[in-house]
Amino acid sequence: MVLPTIGFLPPNAYELRNHVCMIPCGGLANDVPLTWKDSQLQYYAKYMVHGQRIDSMFKGFIFNGIRTRDTHFLDPLFVGFGEPSEMIDWLQWIDALFAPYANFHALHRLAENEKLDVWVSVPYPHPFQKNFGTVQGRNLDFESEIDRLTAVQWWLDQFVSRWEQSSQLHDKLAFRGFLWQREVIDDDDEMIVKWVNASIQAKKFLCMWLPNYGSARVIDWRELGFHVTALHSNFSGNQNFDSSWIKNACMFSRYYQTGIQVTWGKGMMYNDTHQLDYFNLGLKEYSNYVTDSFIVYQFPNQTLESINRDSLTDYIRLYTFIKDLYQKIDYPGITY
Repeated sequence: MVLPTIGFLPPNAYELRNHVCMIPCGGLANDVPLTWKDSQLQYYAKYMVHGQRIDSMFKGFIFNGIRTRDTHFLDPLFVGFGEPSEMIDWLQWIDALFAPYANFHALHRLAENEKLDVWVSVPYPHPFQKNFGTVQGRNLDFESEIDRLTAVQWWLDQFVSRWEQSSQLHDKLAFRGFLWQREVIDDDDEMIVKWVNASIQAKKFLCMWLPNYGSARVIDWRELGFHVTALHSNFSGNQNFDSSWIKNACMFSRYYQTGIQVTWGKGMMYNDTHQLDYFNLGLKEYSNYVTDSFIVYQFPNQTLESINRDSLTDYIRLYTFIKDLYQKIDYPGITY
């Protein structure tokens, strides 16, 4: 695909289905499931009001593996709370994705008469891991870049083989590609990222990255081999960054042709109106990413099931934003 010379990453880039949501699997808190059942995923795949499925919701889903065992983490962000993952964790991640009662199979049941895009995170080969397991007759030590690449290529082969064997899913799920988990790419990861992305592309899949505004190497995202990059503005409402960071991130995104992330979180970092800022500033009179950009949505520390239960009005607003029916909502103290 030839991208335009300037502007957001288009919403139909690579013929993708837009409005993609992150599904964290096996989070640090026990309330984040490793295996998402139909009853949990339905709030993402369907527009649910008072327990009834009214319409479709998100069209793409990123299954992001955080951990499969209590103290071993796939996602490098959480390794400080335990240990880096081993071979068993990488294999368990594949098993969890293809569990017959959850994740891919649950989404397939919810898809009904439409096709949905699916993405999966690549387990991060953490340099702290010196005893990963035996691949091609030798135990891998991730202090070696070759061993890191060998492990990821082995895992990609395992996953792709499992996907190809699961042909019963292919009529309603389109597997599009893989997410690189680290939001920052430093010098230690540059070559492994390029090698992994080249391997993914050789398998005819796409590479995704979700960096923060200002992350190292974000302006080089194409040179690193990514097809899809969506930027997090760093705005959450309760930090020093005000909503102008969304506008600034959008200007950056348009110049470097990335997509945008819409983040709606819960906890000390997040105030009660930050989601309205993301919805409002996506409108035509502001940054217009609701129609012009590929968008990835994240819901840190909460689920759409809990949002639907505790804040149905805002859940409805999210639905209208996805469907391009949203109208600006004012609130006390709004600055734009």
